[in-house]
Amino acid sequence: MFTFHHPVEIRFGEGVISQINEIVKEQGYTRVVIVSANSQIENGVIEFIRTQLGESVKEIVSDIEANPTLENVAAIVEAMDAHNVHAVVAVGGGSAMDAAKAAAAAYMQGIEIEDLLGHDDFTRALPIIAVPSTSGSASEVTASSIISDKRHELKIPLIGPALYPKTAIVDPELTLTCPQSVTAISGIDILCHALDCLGSVKNNPISDALAIRASKLAFENLLTAYQEPSNRQARKNLSLASMTAGMAFSQTGTSGSHAMSYYLTSHYDVPHGEACAFSMDAWYAANAKANPALEQHARDIGFDDAEALSKAFNKLKSEMGLAVTFDDLGISREDIPKIAEESLRPANMKNNIAQLSRDEIIEMLEGK
Repeated sequence: MFTFHHPVEIRFGEGVISQINEIVKEQGYTRVVIVSANSQIENGVIEFIRTQLGESVKEIVSDIEANPTLENVAAIVEAMDAHNVHAVVAVGGGSAMDAAKAAAAAYMQGIEIEDLLGHDDFTRALPIIAVPSTSGSASEVTASSIISDKRHELKIPLIGPALYPKTAIVDPELTLTCPQSVTAISGIDILCHALDCLGSVKNNPISDALAIRASKLAFENLLTAYQEPSNRQARKNLSLASMTAGMAFSQTGTSGSHAMSYYLTSHYDVPHGEACAFSMDAWYAANAKANPALEQHARDIGFDDAEALSKAFNKLKSEMGLAVTFDDLGISREDIPKIAEESLRPANMKNNIAQLSRDEIIEMLEGK
């Protein structure tokens, strides 16, 4: 028995960003705040959107950090409060969208910023229109937001139904300007989302089908998009893969690779996608041992078995210059026991099919 529910309206296709004024008018929003990555200001996307929306744009909040912080969320809430807005338009990668989503809930529920990361009841939020400019985070179709507390070196996932955007405008053309490094780091996160979904104790036939499709699209198109940034078909397929993976893990949650990533990001400043990817191959192998269905999933994705998938995953990382070993990350191997210990803390580690002990995780990491 399982339940599948996904409430986000999706507008997908090249040039679909031109529909944003129509969407905002249809939904009756006359006062909006735009939350934007700086890159989207620099490349003219925000000016295009501002022109389309006209006087309904009351403020643009930018300077969102790569790992969005409580301070970023506070700045957005302040803008929302100043203009009594009807909705928020989030444009950028996962950073901008996650910050906007957290702020939308904090504003509507009156959550104090210092209490936000301890809050677990996200039931109301300002309507969110999400416009991704990268392929990877899938924040445009999920009910989660990852926010960092820099002072305490914490990175916490916020999860709740109010964090689903109302509408996702997914225009692959917006990803054509992504630098290679962003394509690699965000793109590898597509696979981490999909493979973590397959390794979740909450997986179901629909989430599996979505995750397998997303994995296949990502394996077939990510390196092409990395090597040929202007390849429109590869970019379109990656946008589709990202969105599909997001729909998959919005049902199951993430698992091992994401649980292990938070400490790597908060303590060592490893970018999110690269931090997840660092252990993803090992977690897929561990989950396949615990549940043979993952062997068949690997074949459905296009590999002989789970081991071949894990090897291909590491090869893809290497070809894009992403870390495969602790030496690549510049992290001392003496830190492995602490990393293993910290990886057991996040709730999504309990979502993993293979429930490994601290010593087993240490053994896994010693292979890196």
